[in-house]
Amino acid sequence: MSDSSPVAIKPVVAAIESHTESKPVALDLSHHLSIESVIRQKSLLKVSSSYLACDPELLSLAAGLPSPSLFPIEKITATVPIAKQESARNGLWKNDGLLPDTRRELQKKKDSSLKGQSEYDLSAALQYEQGTGAKQLLKFVKEHTEIVHNPQYRDWDCIMSGGNTHAMETVFRMLINPADYIILEEFVFPETAEGLKPLRAKMIGIEMDEEGMRSDSLRQLLEAWDETARGSKRPGVLYVVPTGQNPTGATMSVQRRKEIYDICVMYDLIIIEDDPYYFLQMSDYVPGADPTVVHVPKTNDEFVSTLLPSMLSIDTQGRVLRLDSFSKVAAPGLRCGWITGSDRFIERLLRHNEVGLQFPSGVSMAVLHSILAEAWGQDGYLDWLVNLRAEYTSRRNALLDAMDKYLPREVCDWVVPSAGMFVWLHIDHTKHPRKDNGIEAVEMELFEAGIDNKVLILPGAWFKVSPEARDVFFRATFASVSAEDMKLAVERFGEVLRKSFGFVGLDDL
Repeated sequence: MSDSSPVAIKPVVAAIESHTESKPVALDLSHHLSIESVIRQKSLLKVSSSYLACDPELLSLAAGLPSPSLFPIEKITATVPIAKQESARNGLWKNDGLLPDTRRELQKKKDSSLKGQSEYDLSAALQYEQGTGAKQLLKFVKEHTEIVHNPQYRDWDCIMSGGNTHAMETVFRMLINPADYIILEEFVFPETAEGLKPLRAKMIGIEMDEEGMRSDSLRQLLEAWDETARGSKRPGVLYVVPTGQNPTGATMSVQRRKEIYDICVMYDLIIIEDDPYYFLQMSDYVPGADPTVVHVPKTNDEFVSTLLPSMLSIDTQGRVLRLDSFSKVAAPGLRCGWITGSDRFIERLLRHNEVGLQFPSGVSMAVLHSILAEAWGQDGYLDWLVNLRAEYTSRRNALLDAMDKYLPREVCDWVVPSAGMFVWLHIDHTKHPRKDNGIEAVEMELFEAGIDNKVLILPGAWFKVSPEARDVFFRATFASVSAEDMKLAVERFGEVLRKSFGFVGLDDL
């Protein structure tokens, strides 16, 4: 393992304390802050709460907090699945039905003697909260971050977010002034571009290959940057989804991550590491194998050691802002995640939260804390993540099996994704009989023909940053579709391709 290898899972608290003291402090990179972020001030009303924390006998007539006795919710009960523990794993996973579960209850506490319920008071969950998010859940995610990513500098911190879309938009506003350039992958989740347009940011999409953003193309752009020709200084922010990228499914190798990071150090860029699919890293695909049987790590330490290092884990300067979300590993409706970075940036994000999001849903944070910290613990959460990895690997395999069977390889190809929820389908438009109409015309013809044949698959044009198109692409997902429906959908799209390209049937291929 490298120096950035994750620490052993047990004991968590001791590991955090022993590792932190020996690490350097982050660089002061506050020159990257936007004008909007620099001028934000502390919320005076939030500051007043510090007096209560210092003196528990202080009687407060200050805060306009609604009375908890009038909250119309007395109890929340959740049934929580328990993943197969590492002691019961033998290196193989089979999709054989539901997991056992346990019940968790959140109640308003009438006294401190309640037992069998959550330590998280429901009254507190329903009340106003600090902009950092609930301290109980924040403690858990910081321990989790240390276990998995082991940040390489001392003064890092976390702040809760309303999920990665909220986190992304907030970080954009913290770092980008109007007319600033920002570097992205050439294909991005559409909301990424939509979040940048109101800021009047100028987007540059870097060419991608099977590993995502190409480091040589990034270096070439920055080396050749001409401020006079561009009318602006060199970009100061790079946004990237390094694992299971949406929409391409690409995952950066360790070497590619280090190359991108080193270039950003050389040219002084802040890296926004948006990584919601990080734990959906998968085992190898074997064509023809039973898709319901998947190899899994036997222990949680082994699981953590097999994960690719995050960009946060190789950052020694505090120039990576990592966005994590519970949307892909728990439920998107919870609208909860967290941001990790140097405490200088986290303090600025707190100022943004205080007048924007304020804090994620208190009920969501309480439910997550009850599940993660109380029902599962750090090891139980890793058990759950191993189970998720296996589930999505099985679904990916089912989709790839259908693609191998029904799609004409003469006109299309794809890279097997090693993480995420998507397969990126490339179609050679030069072999299409109406290629002279242009790439986008061919792509839209196939898209609309798919709709007519009762299959929805998203065109690459919806994801591209620059108006130019290299070829025809489509994004297919295996995340929430049954194996039977995936097979039928791919078969239908294969029919669309054969008909559009002039093939009569499978025997003609």
